[in-house]
Amino acid sequence: MTIVRRSMLLSLVFLMASVLVISVGFVAVTVVLIFLMQYFPALQLLDIKVYHILVFLSIIGFYMYTAGWLIGKPSLAVVGWMKGLSEGQYDSRFYGERYSFLWRKKDKIKLIYIPFKDMIVRLQELTATLDHNRQELEQANELREQWISGVSHDIKTPLSYIKGYLDVMVSPQIELAKEEKERIFRLLSQKVQEIEGLIRTFQFKHGKPRVLKARSDLVRFLRELTLDAANNPKSAACQFSFESQVSALPYYFDAKLLKRAVQNILMNAVLHNPPETSITVQVRTDQNIQIIITDNGVGMPSEVVQRFDHRQPGDLQDKDEGIGLFVVKDLIEEHRGELQVHSRPNRGTTVTILLPLDAVR
Repeated sequence: MTIVRRSMLLSLVFLMASVLVISVGFVAVTVVLIFLMQYFPALQLLDIKVYHILVFLSIIGFYMYTAGWLIGKPSLAVVGWMKGLSEGQYDSRFYGERYSFLWRKKDKIKLIYIPFKDMIVRLQELTATLDHNRQELEQANELREQWISGVSHDIKTPLSYIKGYLDVMVSPQIELAKEEKERIFRLLSQKVQEIEGLIRTFQFKHGKPRVLKARSDLVRFLRELTLDAANNPKSAACQFSFESQVSALPYYFDAKLLKRAVQNILMNAVLHNPPETSITVQVRTDQNIQIIITDNGVGMPSEVVQRFDHRQPGDLQDKDEGIGLFVVKDLIEEHRGELQVHSRPNRGTTVTILLPLDAVR
């Protein structure tokens, strides 16, 4: 039944009810006055017009109360509901509790408010839709903020390369051959391109990158990343080693994203540990692919590891410590992988990347 038909039905019912109320009211008030005259003889001296006025006022009062109960109360509820939506209140439970008089048990509209059913149902649907859209928008904004925080953190890695090589080039104590300078310039150009690539990730629609996987040798890829980290001037005092159970491992992965993840782990091991720290990268294959990066440095505080293990939305905001691991976790999960972190103060840190074997083809 459409809202127009419901309105017509309401008008008809209300008209019939009005006639009934007026008739019953007239009779009831007359009976009451006759009854009162028996106990208060002075009332018999009143003019008949006064009786008519009393009857009329009583009927009008009862009529207005009934009209307000049947029409005014639900109308005010509808207006209040729409006002709440306009002010950004999209919680369906809030309206269910505030206007509970509209429903009987089992969330069904009361019979006397049936003419308002379509309007109330539309308001419920609109409220649910607006609440869903609000949650999606908040989630998208949160993902974008977390991704931007991670990108800002990751820019520090190529910047550390650039700063380190520039310090070497301007140092009066170091003389570089032409070939060495050209090699450094190529490396600097590569790091600038990495920064540009990180900046482009700000343009992702929902704060997440597109994963573009291609088949490549994962062992060679990781060996080159380890060598690249070892050649960073900031890593000069650290000792790097690379071990692999297999000499080659063809695998489908996104080179840019996985490079960002592994570089993040390696440079964290360099920047947050003292000189002479040993850093080992191991590749193992069992039920899955294991990339194990271990250092014998100072380790991480337990609260950082706990925050990583029990990550909550918004943990990246205003917390520089541990941001890198959160970013790595996101990047690995984009490869359907898993990240495990084990660390104790003064006992070093082990970060394990687990990747599924089904991408080996």
